[in-house]
Amino acid sequence: MKLSKKISAFFKSKYTQVTAVICLELIAIMCLTVYQYFKYLPAPDINVNTTITFYDSKGEVFLEKTYPKDQHWVSLDEISPYVINGFIATEDRNFYDHFGFDPLRMAKAVITNLTTGTRAQGASTITQQYARNLYLSFEKTWSRKIKEAFYTIRLELGYDKDTILEGYLNTINFGHGNYGIEDASLYYFGKHANELSLAEASILVGIPKGPTYYSPIKNPENSSNRQKIVLKSMLDENYISVEDYEHALKSDPVVIGEIPGDVDYEAPYYVDAVLAEVDHLLDGQTSSYRNLNIYTTLDQEIQSQVNKSIVQNVKDLDVQTAVIVMEPSTGYVKALSGGNNYEESQYNRALYSERQIGSLMKPFLYYAALEYGFNPSTTFMNEPTTFTYNGGKDSYTPNNYNSSYAYKSIPMANALAVSDNIYAVKTHTFLGLDVLPKTTKRFGISANIPSIPSAALGVEPVNIMEMAEAYSIFANNGKSVNRKFITSITDDRGFLVYSDTKTEQKQILDKTKTYIMNEMMTGMFNLQQNNHLSITGLSIIQNLTHQYAGKSGSTNTDSWMIGYTPELLTTVWTGYDQGRTLDGVEVNHYAKNIWSEVMENSLKNTQTEWFEKPKNVVAVKIDPTTGYLASEECKNKVTLYYEKNNVPSISCEDHYHKSSLTVSQ
Repeated sequence: MKLSKKISAFFKSKYTQVTAVICLELIAIMCLTVYQYFKYLPAPDINVNTTITFYDSKGEVFLEKTYPKDQHWVSLDEISPYVINGFIATEDRNFYDHFGFDPLRMAKAVITNLTTGTRAQGASTITQQYARNLYLSFEKTWSRKIKEAFYTIRLELGYDKDTILEGYLNTINFGHGNYGIEDASLYYFGKHANELSLAEASILVGIPKGPTYYSPIKNPENSSNRQKIVLKSMLDENYISVEDYEHALKSDPVVIGEIPGDVDYEAPYYVDAVLAEVDHLLDGQTSSYRNLNIYTTLDQEIQSQVNKSIVQNVKDLDVQTAVIVMEPSTGYVKALSGGNNYEESQYNRALYSERQIGSLMKPFLYYAALEYGFNPSTTFMNEPTTFTYNGGKDSYTPNNYNSSYAYKSIPMANALAVSDNIYAVKTHTFLGLDVLPKTTKRFGISANIPSIPSAALGVEPVNIMEMAEAYSIFANNGKSVNRKFITSITDDRGFLVYSDTKTEQKQILDKTKTYIMNEMMTGMFNLQQNNHLSITGLSIIQNLTHQYAGKSGSTNTDSWMIGYTPELLTTVWTGYDQGRTLDGVEVNHYAKNIWSEVMENSLKNTQTEWFEKPKNVVAVKIDPTTGYLASEECKNKVTLYYEKNNVPSISCEDHYHKSSLTVSQ
């Protein structure tokens, strides 16, 4: 009680009151001085270009892009009101009322962040964001914050609100290399910014928050969730009616993902992939840097060969392609194509498409079989077979190509070389239907592979880039590495913004079993492995001058080829976007032809090395169609590789014996 009286008396004293008045006057004078200082400063230049320079793996410039010079600038009256109102409602609802800063919003953000213990709530106004995009780097420092405040005040004093808003909408990052609302509208929806519907506009408004994370192409679910937030904000601010809100939610705009106009550089899909990676690495703040130098892993000669091979081999122009060339030991992406015509379709199938993989699934299955004690000579009876599962309630009857069967036992190495389906499904069911799904997860495949017999034949769609990365584990002696498009990024001052030149490798697979798998995957190019079916690499053997491991895969709608040496791995997919059936021999050969040309030309001046044989692995001469030890009487002999404790013991001359290597099914 006494304390409260003393405090009350203190604030009632004339001394305290006079001091408070003086302090307020000093603050007012200080604010007026600062205001006058900024008022008489010249308005900052808003015609600032951002230049991104791309370097290849040799340090040579292969592309320079400048924004906004290379983009379409539009005035406010050329932008849909839905876009304008959407950004104001979502990003800065008091934009036309504040002086560059929103104190109330800042206070709410501080309270929210303190309460939640996070920094999830932001308080930057449109003017602050524009200032950052124009003049500042994305340094998370107090000095940058002070500079941001400085430029924010200068923008507010030097320009009217409409000019600031127009500049903001024409410079923000909408992902996939698109800066500004007009380019984004043309890219995503094929229409001008003033033609956008509410549903389309709300999708675009949501993207700059995280250009990659909220991309309607790469992450449609995230984009949809963000769109709902934008629409709810517009509804709350009375920019749209309840009917408008509900109609937009029910709409399903078609996202095109196409850039109109000509492309005059050789690696457009690769550049798009790099820009997406930059957005991710810099938290979507690429435009915060005035100039960026991006050092990539691109090999221009290999990229040129990829482009050339696509043009030469794809005669049916409705057939699309995806090609990825990687260095297995580093994860460096040396070349990439996401389609056969960038000017017609910028959708990057190499990064975003999920397709049925067919027989590409078999090496994952057979690697698991090796872990369960199989070896290249382990046999199954090869004949038409019906498999029951789900407690006998369901059945599945696979077919071999052209309904060709050996009607005898065949070994695993031969089954892989000719891509026999019966052997694969028998292996799958013998191991247990849950083994394959678990194995694919170890290879980094995110698709949920079902525990059903047909899973052995690749019926589930898998991302194309994930397939390249999965096979790179085989090519890297069982070690996984993260794919890389970028080694370093510097700004216009030469300061290092990002660097990742180290290769972190993680041993995923057993080295011995990986070596045996790599040797077995050479079988598709070995004529001695012809049996009831031809080896799957028969059509391109005459073009090959190096030793390769590989596997092809096909479904009614998809054709694949993945093959590698220790130095280089190339993945090729071909098919129709609409899932049409691939009819005709020529169409089904596109993938293999592209692959052989890319690998041979990329390695033509290279002395390739083969994988080092582990000490506990032995080479054995084998009769390929039986899996028995080859005798002098055997017409065909192949060299297969086995762990020392798991070598065949039965010779070809003892065919009448019941093989201990046979697994009955």
